[in-house]
Amino acid sequence: MLNTIIHGDCLDVMPSIPDKSIDMILTDPPYPHEFMYCYDYLADLSPRVMKRGASLLTLLGHYALEEIMDKFRGRLKYRWLFCMNQESGKHARMAMGIEVCWKPILWYVKDAYPQGRGFIKDMVVINGLAGQEKKLHKWEQDVEWAMFFIEKLTQTGGTVLDPFIGSGTTAIACINTNRNYIGIEKDETYFNIAQKRISEHTQQLSII
Repeated sequence: MLNTIIHGDCLDVMPSIPDKSIDMILTDPPYPHEFMYCYDYLADLSPRVMKRGASLLTLLGHYALEEIMDKFRGRLKYRWLFCMNQESGKHARMAMGIEVCWKPILWYVKDAYPQGRGFIKDMVVINGLAGQEKKLHKWEQDVEWAMFFIEKLTQTGGTVLDPFIGSGTTAIACINTNRNYIGIEKDETYFNIAQKRISEHTQQLSII
């Protein structure tokens, strides 16, 4: 199952992942309220597959912060809220009069985070238009955000799970940082895009 993307619903696929086998869950579920059930899946299914001390990081819409934190309460231990700074370029403007220049990232851990890991900044800066040019997926993020957390919060050879992997950004970040990955994608179009992207990236690295 390692280093592969599985076409299916994470509700059906995650039960097949062994207990306590995942070092990090890193994901970016869709933000519209109609997809709020995705965070229920994360809260319900993630603790079983995570190792003790493993991290779960998820991007989310600002409006849903309180509701999503309620879903995780009692399942994983809240650790911090990160800022993904995207001040460069164009920004969404909300009807309430807010221009959105950053995205929140919730950080949870299973049981307790290991001691002696050093410090991590609570902001990752996405420079220029990286992450704003949605070439492969309408909700695509820049690979730098994934690499930042994978490098800081996992060890080389660890396993990262993305239950909503979309166009494969988390997998690319794992390949770049010598980690294993497991991806799950329900949409067949994006599943095929991710497969093609990973294959091309792997071939390119073998040439270099």
